[in-house]
Parts: sequence; C-alpha cells; structure tokens
Amino acid sequence: MGLPVLQKRASDLLDPYVGGTEQSLAGAFAEAREAQAFLVFDEADSLLLERGNAVRGWEITQVNEMLTCMEAHKLPFACTTNLAERLDRASLRRFLVKLRFDWVTAAQACRAFRRFFALEAPAGLGGLLCLTPADFALVARRATLCGAAGDAAALLRLLAAESADCTGGGRAIGFIGAAAA
Repeated sequence: MGLPVLQKRASDLLDPYVGGTEQSLAGAFAEAREAQAFLVFDEADSLLLERGNAVRGWEITQVNEMLTCMEAHKLPFACTTNLAERLDRASLRRFLVKLRFDWVTAAQACRAFRRFFALEAPAGLGGLLCLTPADFALVARRATLCGAAGDAAALLRLLAAESADCTGGGRAIGFIGAAAA
C-alpha cells in the first residue's frame, strides 16, 4: 500500500494508571494518522479482551476506547494474535479482512527444511504436527549452538521436540485482522 508501518505492542500502550491505556490507544491511532502509516497492533488480545469476562471497569473502558478508535480510523490497520478466541466479539465485526495461518503442511515442512538447513528433508518430517516457520528458525539457531547443523536426523529430533511441545492440538497458529474505516 506504500505506507510506512507503525507497530504497537501492548507494552507500548498499557499504563498502570486508570485512563492511561485509553490515552495511549488514542495516541497510537493519532500517530498513525499524522504519519499516514499502516498501524499494526501486535498481540491485540491484550487490548481487546472479551468484555463479558471483565472484572474491573477499566478493562471495559480500555476495549471500548479501542473499538471507538478502530471505527473512526480512516487508514488501514491490523491486529495480530494467536488467541483470536479471546478477542471481544464486537471487535471481530470491525475487521474487513480476517486471516488465519495454519500449521505448515507436509510439503511446506519439506520446503522449510531445505530453506533453513540446506538439506533434503528426512523421512518422518511430514508426520510432525503443529510446526511453524518460527520452529524451523528456532531449531536452526539451536542446532548451530549444539553442533547439529548438518545432521538431518538430529534436526528432525529437534523439530519433533518442538512439535510435541505445541499446545492446542492442531488449532490454527494465528489471526490477522485488517480493517479500514
């Protein structure tokens, strides 16, 4: 879209004082407007938790502020999360586009193995569940550290350990909501 990207994490926006987070949220949208930037909220579940589960008033006003800003913002923006099921239902109605990224397929795992390790994928790789490109990157760094970088069998064991650690039993790994008013 030719826009610069302005990324905001929860740590950039959450404030310990009542009303501070709401001001930070409004400020983030204003900053994006001023810079004509594509605003990205990373881990948006921290900012858009389901209000029905709220215990404190500020939890509700924080989500209300975010929803109001989302509606008024004229530029495109995106929210990312691995916990889409925790997002406030009203926020989901404000996204024009919703994308889900699933675990890599067997064919994608083979391509990732070749890309990250410059080796042919070993038998058994396609049977691993819950792998992401980030798992391959992590294993590549770990293999370099422990001297297993050129050993396809050792790399497969490391990937199998990452696959075994996955939680969610095959649920999708991500969600990106993109919206523009």
